Amino acid sequence: MAEDESISDPFWENLLEGYTEAEAAEIQQYLNEWDASTYISVAQSILDHAARKGIEPLKYLRKAHNFNKKGAIRIPKIGYRWDASAVYRKGNEYLIVRPDKFGTEKIVTYGVNDE
Repeated sequence: MAEDESISDPFWENLLEGYTEAEAAEIQQYLNEWDASTYISVAQSILDHAARKGIEPLKYLRKAHNFNKKGAIRIPKIGYRWDASAVYRKGNEYLIVRPDKFGTEKIVTYGVNDE
């Protein structure tokens, strides 16, 4: 995220609240892997998803970042669903992605299905 983007994003400061400088840098690194989707910003998306899933934002970002697509089932196998997204499922975890304007898959959400 460019410096001017963080200034204009009202959720950026909320996301970084309580984190050290090193943790803030780690968060910023992970945000590059995400798509804002229907949210105002990626920071808002992370705050909302982490709160709904009851997990601290940095831990949530780490879990999504560490999701191993190898061996995961991709739905659909090729291409994308009607909403331009695809789901990777592995065990009870899932990662939903959407391609950006360059065709790079960006994370929309991550979660764990309770069994």
